[in-house]
This record gives sequence, structure tokens and C-alpha cells, in this order.
Amino acid sequence: MRKIAFCFIILSISLSSLSAQNVEEIKTYTDFLKKKNLSAKEYILSLFKENDIVILCERDHREFTQYHLFLEIINDPYFKEQVGVIFTEIGARNLEPDINKFFQNKELSKKEIDKYILNYQRDCMFYPIWKKSSFSYFVRNLYDINQKATSNKPILMFPSDLPKRIAEPSVDKVKDLYKMDSFRDSLMATYIINKFDSLRDNNVRHKALVIMNYRHAFGHSFYIAKGTKADNVGRFLFEAYPGRTANVMVNSYAILDARSDTDITFGVIQDGKWDAAFRQLKINDMGFSFGNSPFGDDSFDYWPLKNEFEYKDVFDGFVFYTPIEKFEMTEGIPNFLEDGFFEKLAEREALFYEAMKKPVIPTDKEKAIYYNNIHINKMDNLEKLQTSIEKWLK
Repeated sequence: MRKIAFCFIILSISLSSLSAQNVEEIKTYTDFLKKKNLSAKEYILSLFKENDIVILCERDHREFTQYHLFLEIINDPYFKEQVGVIFTEIGARNLEPDINKFFQNKELSKKEIDKYILNYQRDCMFYPIWKKSSFSYFVRNLYDINQKATSNKPILMFPSDLPKRIAEPSVDKVKDLYKMDSFRDSLMATYIINKFDSLRDNNVRHKALVIMNYRHAFGHSFYIAKGTKADNVGRFLFEAYPGRTANVMVNSYAILDARSDTDITFGVIQDGKWDAAFRQLKINDMGFSFGNSPFGDDSFDYWPLKNEFEYKDVFDGFVFYTPIEKFEMTEGIPNFLEDGFFEKLAEREALFYEAMKKPVIPTDKEKAIYYNNIHINKMDNLEKLQTSIEKWLK
């Protein structure tokens, strides 16, 4: 019995020691965070004081709560007056100028507004279908912001991805479109640079917010191999506007392995230490620069491949907005596949599969009806991610 008691005491001491060690592991981060007081919105707006272009690294396209932050920024009086231009990865570039005319049309009924936004969603991307709800939500709110504006400087939105609408589509035209995917980042960057320079030359606007997902937002110092720079939109913008561009990472999860666009293994940044530090201090909304911070000094594990970068090498700053357990992975749009659009989707898919020389796998109509409504889910393998975070707090 004494032996068992002794072993129990040793085990308790060991666990207590391990617990103290875990808490000490995140103390460097919490000590740093205690000295910071800017919200995510305030930090991002502050970057416009010194920069013409601010790039936000959007997390998963499905994640909805980050768009509350984007709209907080855009709806701020400083942004409306001093910035007022938004470039987005999501959205085919030939939605513009129609989408900006829509923002200024004050004669539309609710039914007409809904129809415009639904059509934009249906023609959103060069893929046959785009089911993420955030695009429609973003467009609807930008419309409302512009409708309520008292200034003569409207908010302008420029979707920057590859063109989608094709007059009289054919297999050859679809094939040519998808060939452009190999140069997608350089084409997006060229579009942004040309459009932005035109706005400045015509004295329309002189600053812009650029929303890009994942690697598209990485800075100009990031490279894939020694001497080989990555073809990322962020790199091209940093090179086009040296000393006037900043990029910011929005808190997210890490991609540990990506076998395809739909087969991905998720993890937490720095094995959960970052999220644990914010959780311990109950911080849900904060922004700061990576320079001179323990966060910026950490190895760049947001990228799944082995690399020698630290976070401060790839991003200028970081914002924490909504903890990972409150992420809303959202898909679906009301009435999305109604009014003949399912049949249109079938035509698009037939052209796509023939152009790609792949076996036709048409969307099942019963399954497609699921996307006629908005569906909000939690992160995949959230329980496992939570365990990785909580271990630093016990």
C-alpha cells in the first residue's frame, strides 16, 4: 500500500511539474500580449497610415466570422474616406464593372437586390460552381454600406480572379480558360496593379485593401526553393509597391498535409501554443506586428512543407479575431440551384469534364438541393484541435 501511495505522489509531482512547464511554455506569448491594446480592426487601419496596399490573408474560404472583421474595417469612417477600394481573390474579374454599378443603384426592390446577388454568386468563379456563403454575404453588406453612404466616394470592389463568363461557351474556350490557372497569381496581380494604378492616376482612390487566401497573401521574401521566388499575388504586389505594402495573417489553423484541394489534414499553429495564449488571457480580438514579437520569431508552420522561415519573414503582422472553436464553416445560398440553375450547372460540368479529359461526374440533384440553404458547421476534427490547445493550459 505504501508503495502504491509513494508512486501516486511521484506521479502527482510529475504531472504538476509538467503542467507548470506547459504554462511556462506560453508565458512568453502571454507576457507579450498583455502589453498590446489594439483591436484587429484598429491594427489593420493603422497600417494604412504608412502603406498604400494592405493584404489580408483570409483563412478557409468557408469560414464566415472573419467577414465580420472585414466589414468592420470597411465600414469604418477612416476606411470609407481614405481607402475605399477592395480587391478580392474570390470573384471573377468580369463581374466588374457591373457589381460596382449595382452598389450605386438606389432604385432596386429587395427582390431585385436578391436576384442580382444570386446571379453574382452563380457566376462567381471559374469553377462550375462556388458554394461558399461568404461571397454573397460580403456583396450584400457592401451594397448596404454604399446605400447608406453620405460621401460622394463610393466603396469600390474589384473581384480579381480569372474571368468566368464566356460568350457562347465551348470545350476549346473552357480549355483555354483553365490553361490560365497555371499563371493565376501573376494574372490576378497584374489585374490588381493595372486597376489600382488607373484609380490613382485618375485621382479616384490612392489606397486599397486586398483579401487573398493562404499562400496568395505571402510576402515577397517567401520562396519555394533557394533562389526561386513563389508566384504569389502578395510577392508581386510587394515588388510593384516597395515600401508601401503590408500583409497581415488572420488567425487560422495550419495545414499539416494537403493531398488535394479536398483532402487536407488540419492542425493548430505552433502545436496550439498561440491559441492557448489568447485563450488564457480571454482575448478574442487583437492585432499586432510580427516584428519584435515571440510570435514573429516562431518557425513558419502555416506552410506544410519544410522551410527555414519565421513568421516575421512572411507576414508583417497578425490579427486574432474569433477563436478556432467559434469558427463557422458555412456553405449554401438560399434558392441557389433553383430557377433552372441546376440545368445550367449540368451544362457547365459537361464542358468542364470534357475540356479536362476526365470522366463525367455530374452533381447529384438530390445532394445539390442541400446547397439551397445556408449550413453552418464547426471546424473539421475540432475536438483534436482543442486537445492540442488545452494541453498548454492544464
